[in-house]
Amino acid sequence: MGDLVFLNLGPRRGMRKAPSALAWYERGCALETTDPDAAMAAYRRALSGQPDLSDAHNNLGRMLHDLGDLAAAEAHYRLALCSRRYIALYWFNLGVVLEDLGRSGEAIDAYERALAIDVEMADAHYNLARQIERIARAADDEVMLRRAVRHLKQYRELSRRASG
Repeated sequence: MGDLVFLNLGPRRGMRKAPSALAWYERGCALETTDPDAAMAAYRRALSGQPDLSDAHNNLGRMLHDLGDLAAAEAHYRLALCSRRYIALYWFNLGVVLEDLGRSGEAIDAYERALAIDVEMADAHYNLARQIERIARAADDEVMLRRAVRHLKQYRELSRRASG
């Protein structure tokens, strides 16, 4: 038994360090346009090393959303928000997937949260205006319709500023 305790493995050699979660995330970003499957795999590797890496959740959610896997996309957007609730883009992306899932009330809430963080997010104003207008017309609600028009005006103003 004494021989096992003093086992000589020889001189110590340097070992390569595994890529960090951030390195996997950056690899995913670089691969998105050229190899989407590899990009999604890289985001998943990043998340296995750092489950609260919110940007990886958001990007993976967006890619899953593009592929039509709405439930998985929603889950990743929500996981991104668990780590960083103050990122307007995450709320916006959640709103889009909720809208695609037919959950207008929740989509409206997500767009409003995005705008509470970034009042100049033009696309959130536009999507919010569309959702509110649809509900207002169905309910014949003039007050809600005016609210939709206010968001549409804000969208146009922000779009004009961005293009000019």
